Amino acid sequence: MKFELVPVQKKEKRAPLAARIVAGALFLLMVLLTLACIWAVTTYSNISLEEVLFYLSMPLRGTSKQFTRAIILHVLIPAAGIACLFLLAVLLPRKKELRLVCGNGKSIRLLPLRMKMRFAYPLLALWLAVVLPFGNRLLGIGEFVSSRMHQSHLIEEEYVDPAETRITFPEKKRNLITIYIESAESTNQDIASGGMMDRNYTPEMTVIEQENVSFSQNDLYAGAAVAPACGWTVAGLVAQTAGIPLKFFRYDAKSVDHLGNDLVKFLPGAKMMGDILKEEGYRNLFICGSDFDFGGRRQMYAQHGAYEIYDYYKAIELGWIPEDYVYGWGFEDVKLYQFTKDMLLELEKDDRPFHLGILTVDTHDPGWLCELCPQTTDNIYSRVVRCSSKQVYDFVEWCKQQNFYENTTIVITGDHASMTKSFYEEHADTYDKHNGSDDRLVYNAFVNPAAQPIKEKNRRFTTLDFFPTVLASIGAEIEGERLGLGTNLFSERETLSEEMGYDKLFTELNRKSLFYDNKLLRP
Repeated sequence: MKFELVPVQKKEKRAPLAARIVAGALFLLMVLLTLACIWAVTTYSNISLEEVLFYLSMPLRGTSKQFTRAIILHVLIPAAGIACLFLLAVLLPRKKELRLVCGNGKSIRLLPLRMKMRFAYPLLALWLAVVLPFGNRLLGIGEFVSSRMHQSHLIEEEYVDPAETRITFPEKKRNLITIYIESAESTNQDIASGGMMDRNYTPEMTVIEQENVSFSQNDLYAGAAVAPACGWTVAGLVAQTAGIPLKFFRYDAKSVDHLGNDLVKFLPGAKMMGDILKEEGYRNLFICGSDFDFGGRRQMYAQHGAYEIYDYYKAIELGWIPEDYVYGWGFEDVKLYQFTKDMLLELEKDDRPFHLGILTVDTHDPGWLCELCPQTTDNIYSRVVRCSSKQVYDFVEWCKQQNFYENTTIVITGDHASMTKSFYEEHADTYDKHNGSDDRLVYNAFVNPAAQPIKEKNRRFTTLDFFPTVLASIGAEIEGERLGLGTNLFSERETLSEEMGYDKLFTELNRKSLFYDNKLLRP
């Protein structure tokens, strides 16, 4: 056999230009979709279509450069290369064609590519049918579509509006520090401590649980389940500060402020923890090592509690880090904790009670090593998780030595379960799909609370329950012990998870809620 470039042997009638353009565009789209699915399936195991739609509806300001680089490297560049080869093959001069000549004298045309339209579209449909199961496995497309075809009245019937609920604070208000550790799971502990690992990757965080209040699914330290639409950072923050999931969101930027920034109403119908604390005279602040614009977090905290935001760009503005400094999503947690300590020393001079929210970032997939991370042969993510555990423990111990500690409650939770596939696939058969999981459990610890739990262990609860529980931990008395869809875990009242069971609760939360859309999301 040999290859020969020979004159075109037979002139062929070409399909209409419009049909060829459509077929080519669909081919390129399928290449992009296929490469995206391959990259996502091999990298993650716990993202959802709800999450994808949310981020597609929001500006992607603040995305990690490494994350963007990974998409460019693994999806866009290969897709562009295949597209170029395809176009070159199709656009090869028509006076010549490349043929494979067989030993018997017969030949087969290889280039330029030709396909009759009656074959092209069926093949594209077949290709889509092959790719869709991978997308469905990753995103739960079928489940998402099915759930949106059914309406649920659960939120309408069970939602407790904080604006209409009596919440009584003590005369001497306690300070509150909430530490949201990126992707922190109680499942990172060993089996003997309530986790799923063969060794404890977070021993210091286990000590914090042992010495303080930590609500658990069993007799050990197994944390909160993740309800549907609560499994990515901003959704996890909404769950823990408003007691509701972050269902499909529409970014509506029809106006701008005096700086030219887009305006968006973030859950305008919901009264959140920041709103409550502001009304009680608290000074609200939030600090993180990433760009707070990402995922609409700035709008959320600015509109619900008038928080003072200290993020990556604010750190540059204040001279905390050099203007050209960037690592991971912004700067490392070791710097975050140091900046937080400095801030707390200033806050204790203020007569007002304060709420300081802290969001770490090092344990975000794929994990970001810092100068404190152990120098071992373990994989990067396990080293980062181990380092994160020690850093939060050291920070809590530092707080205990400060004057403000006596009248301060520290709440430590994960924002959601981890999306790092490689670390967990050796230990777990299940992944948090962001549409509800009671296998991958989120860490929680309440340090120096103003309340003591009636039942701390063998509970069924989700991160939605942290909303009223955090308020109770600083001494607030809540009429009926419920806010949003959450239940005060310090009380003896059953959570919705305990009343209904996870399966029924998650099924209902996955469904469409007109009450949510019309009263909370777009009132």
